[in-house]
Amino acid sequence: MKNITYFLTSLLIVLSFGSQALADDSVLSVRQLPDQTYEAVLSLDSTICVQVNPASSVQVVGSEILIESPSSEQLPCIFIPPIVYYEVTALIGELAPGNYTVTWSQPGAFSWSISYLVRSASPIPSSSLWSLLLLIVGVLVFVRQSFYSRTQLKLK
Repeated sequence: MKNITYFLTSLLIVLSFGSQALADDSVLSVRQLPDQTYEAVLSLDSTICVQVNPASSVQVVGSEILIESPSSEQLPCIFIPPIVYYEVTALIGELAPGNYTVTWSQPGAFSWSISYLVRSASPIPSSSLWSLLLLIVGVLVFVRQSFYSRTQLKLK
């Protein structure tokens, strides 16, 4: 009888600690894609015990980006190794330069929020004829000085 009581007590403790737990290592971030659009990224692992659904809506309202995933029934969590890492993404689109607050929520499961700064794009400097000539002269002077130093050392 004591073994059964001990087993049930242990099981209740494990279930109460693991149920709907969120780990601190889940990360919400924003990244720029090669086509100059942005996407929000949830980087998660299997220890958070939350089933994250793909985003059902993404709204950009002023400086707020609101992402919502549809709710689903969350089952009690009993963590079993190995840890599995995964990402869930939501396409935001193009953003003007400025500070944004990104909030990703799934009713009944989680709500994460971060601040993100979109910087203005700086153009890549183009090479004009003058800058190209200046570069060539600089390289020639450097090569000459380097050669001159070596010949002076050999003469001594």
